[in-house]
Amino acid sequence: MLLFGGNNISNIYKIGLILLLSTIIFLSASENFILSQETDNNTLNDSNNISVNLTNQINEITNTTTYKHSSWGILIQDQDSGEIIYDKNSQELMVPGSTTKLFIAAAALENFGPDYRFQTPVYYNGTVDLAGTLKGDLILVASGDLTMGGRNTPDGRMAFTHPDHSYADALGDAKLTDTDPLTGLNELAQQVKASGINKVEGEVIIDDRLYEITMAPTGEYLITPIMINDNLIDLEIIPTNPGENATIKVRPPSGLYNVSSQVETISSGEENIIIESEGYNILIKGQILENSTPQVRTVTVEDPSSWTRSLFIEALEREGVQVNATKDGENPQQLLPNENEYIDNQKLASFTSLPFSENIKVMLKLSHNIHADNLVAILAAYNDLKTFDEGMQLKGNFVERTGIDRNTLALADGRGGASSDRISPQATNQLLNFMQNQDYFSSYFEALPIMGYDGTLEDAVPTDSSIYANIYTKTGTAIEEDKLNNRGISLGQSMAGYMVTDSGRKLIFSIFVNNVALEEEEDHNLVSQDMYDVLEIAYKLL
Repeated sequence: MLLFGGNNISNIYKIGLILLLSTIIFLSASENFILSQETDNNTLNDSNNISVNLTNQINEITNTTTYKHSSWGILIQDQDSGEIIYDKNSQELMVPGSTTKLFIAAAALENFGPDYRFQTPVYYNGTVDLAGTLKGDLILVASGDLTMGGRNTPDGRMAFTHPDHSYADALGDAKLTDTDPLTGLNELAQQVKASGINKVEGEVIIDDRLYEITMAPTGEYLITPIMINDNLIDLEIIPTNPGENATIKVRPPSGLYNVSSQVETISSGEENIIIESEGYNILIKGQILENSTPQVRTVTVEDPSSWTRSLFIEALEREGVQVNATKDGENPQQLLPNENEYIDNQKLASFTSLPFSENIKVMLKLSHNIHADNLVAILAAYNDLKTFDEGMQLKGNFVERTGIDRNTLALADGRGGASSDRISPQATNQLLNFMQNQDYFSSYFEALPIMGYDGTLEDAVPTDSSIYANIYTKTGTAIEEDKLNNRGISLGQSMAGYMVTDSGRKLIFSIFVNNVALEEEEDHNLVSQDMYDVLEIAYKLL
């Protein structure tokens, strides 16, 4: 008796074949799985190697004896995924310097938008007869316009040079733009004349009530809604022949100030320029070398409203408008009507600023302190508030909307010069991450200084550097005097922004270093170079 018939043998063969194939498939799948594991492990190992290499190379910089008593805070993240690539003390509060300006720029852009334009009107208060005589007052209403056309170029941009004239006294090598600081006032005067006004029998007044005028937290300048030439008088000192007084060019030109020169042109020796200012008298003393580059110094205007009033009267007179008021008087604010009493049909002129994105570019590219602090008050005014402190609270509200924990920063101003200013690298990265998702991001990004190319980073690295033009970043510096040790101390140097690495990877970074002893004047630049080196390491490895 056969145990297996022909059909049974066939079925068993088929079953055996299926089992054999299954085994082969299983073994093949297992082999692929093992290969996949090896690939993943290799990728993980590569990632780990890069991370270890990155850490080791950065530590070679941050652990040197230069920084024995210093603190570093560094956070590097992937811009797209948010992955933390490198973290060193990123949650610690640190002295930020001008990196602080990233926050007021962001808050202002969110509030105004990049296309916003300031409108500065001129009204009359009184009556105008058929001869064009205004029997009453001419009133310019300050709008907070930060430049009043003084940086406008024919191509619709705002001019800037580095170092900016607002740093002339501190740095000594400032450059003036090829623009006219009186552009806004001149255009308003032309419009007043074109409206039919030929004579003003009353006063010329600057209405500066947009927000409360106050001294900046650092005590260096007034925060005020009227600003011409950054409320600075530029003094360009030009050498002549040895033994002769240097030539002085005053910008903007004004008959209000009496400027005299006792600067001797010398053939050899050390340059030394001293400015003495009292009231409307400015005396410049010292020595300047023959054939040397003209030197720029500035005098801060103590009463911007009265100064602007004088400049506006002069602009009107140049247009042929007779003004009975004397230009050397104080701004007669007591004659102003109530703020809500201006009538549209009594508006004679209006000056329109360039888009707000240009203001942000000037502020961030140049690290413009006066603009940054004024933006805080402007933020308050355009939200129906009046004080700088209220503007700081609005800035804090913005910080909360970004998702940043307010405890990760402490700020008392817009510029980053207050002694209490502290920001963590984590908070800065969170801000930069928030901004990249906003519809006005391009204006923010394009306003940042470009490594080696422009603004405060112009010539920071040579053109053949790997990071040249690959990093958009705001820097910050806070240096004080260490009298005990007869040296300086860098309370804080910082950089924060965006970069594209050699492999095309996009990163967000914040780098802070605090409390670095500066034995020599050049030590500050050496610290900056170490920060650039950290970025170069990230550029090459990531």
